[in-house]
Amino acid sequence: MRRLLLTSAGLTKNLEVFFFDKIQKRACDIKVIFVPSASIMNDGAREGISLCIFNLMNMGILEENISVYHLGYLLSKNYTRTYSSEVTDIPPLYRLLSVDELNHYDLLVFSGGDSAILLSEINRTGFDEVIKGSVENGLFYLGVSAGSMVTAGNFPDSLGYIRNEIHVHCKEGTNCGDLPKDNPVYLADTQAIWIEGNSVQIID
Repeated sequence: MRRLLLTSAGLTKNLEVFFFDKIQKRACDIKVIFVPSASIMNDGAREGISLCIFNLMNMGILEENISVYHLGYLLSKNYTRTYSSEVTDIPPLYRLLSVDELNHYDLLVFSGGDSAILLSEINRTGFDEVIKGSVENGLFYLGVSAGSMVTAGNFPDSLGYIRNEIHVHCKEGTNCGDLPKDNPVYLADTQAIWIEGNSVQIID
């Protein structure tokens, strides 16, 4: 069953409690694959990578259980290798993971930054199909800012988990409760969208 927690600015204390209730694992046992690819364009965005890793560790997740998966290292899905065509044993974090490999992790985290760049990299590498297969198999998806927007109606080629546009870091958020049918959703930094199966709600 799909489980996605789409935040504006990461996990507040309330959202952290909600997260642990839903993932049903001790922090020290959670294995994370962290995708920083939205956060590479400037130092302000790169600073968010450090903050995201710090916050994961501050939740009790072990450093050795966090694997950084930068999509910029991956070849495009339609590219035919030339001078490296005989290389077969490429380490997993430097090639496209399979659904089975990704499902060895418990949590997939996308940091904030430039949502258009992140989505472009997801689609360029073919990671979109791996994400969808893994999430359907139970991998927990945690989006922060751009990582939330790429799941929604902000882009025609998004991951498509909701049709609504998501706007993040808003002073006033859309009221909590069931998601409005097609209207844009405005998330304050204390809010998130929770998707569990076919249920979609705004929470804080």
